[in-house]
Amino acid sequence: MTLAVILDMDGLLLDTEPISLRVWKHAAQRLGYELDDEVCERMIGVGQADNKVMLLGHFGNQFPVDELIALAQASYREVLDAGGVPHKPGLLDFVRFLDERGIPRAVATSTATELAKHKLHQARVLHHFDIVVGGEQVSRGKPEPDIFLEAAARLGYPPEDCVVLEDSGPGVRAAVAAGMRPILIPDGREPSADVREAAHAVVESLSAARVVIERMMNGGGPWLGSSVTCSPSPAMTPRTKDGLRTKAKGPGTMS
Repeated sequence: MTLAVILDMDGLLLDTEPISLRVWKHAAQRLGYELDDEVCERMIGVGQADNKVMLLGHFGNQFPVDELIALAQASYREVLDAGGVPHKPGLLDFVRFLDERGIPRAVATSTATELAKHKLHQARVLHHFDIVVGGEQVSRGKPEPDIFLEAAARLGYPPEDCVVLEDSGPGVRAAVAAGMRPILIPDGREPSADVREAAHAVVESLSAARVVIERMMNGGGPWLGSSVTCSPSPAMTPRTKDGLRTKAKGPGTMS
């Protein structure tokens, strides 16, 4: 089976979301505001235009949202340039797997394209991705499907032959809306029950996602009436040798 893989970036390939959280909070404090964890959580995986609307709705129309974004972005780039861009575990092995198998791939991120390419360059993996679609290249951000449909069009693959790797709820919903099959790798946040249900697979790492993709390419995998999932309590659920767990019935829980 021939597949193309579309990947989110922050929190999925790059371990940048903790940095982003600190930068946004610090920028808000400089302007005399507090960004609590609930507001920051709503910003994850969502494009800048939607975040502006959300912040103005939360703080009121007097909130200096453009100044906040400018401060945060300048500080964010300074932090990344000074300290480097950390990888998520298993990233280099995963991109080598894509290269070895000749799997077409694209990055589709809410981050602006220029900054996304800068981060991938700083992380020394930009050369693995010929196609990078940033949030400003589409009219609607996640959870709308536009960015994934654009990535698929550039890859030359129909949506049904695309697998999306995501770490956030908005990203999973966008992939489903695009008619693609999302693999969710939660980035420290337990996915809600509806997101867990929407994902075709929930796994713990890029290494486990590789196993799922290999099964799909060989005509198997969890798409035929079964699923896999991660667990917040590893000691409570036996792990199989390939790092996947059987999905249990019941509730799941910056660019």
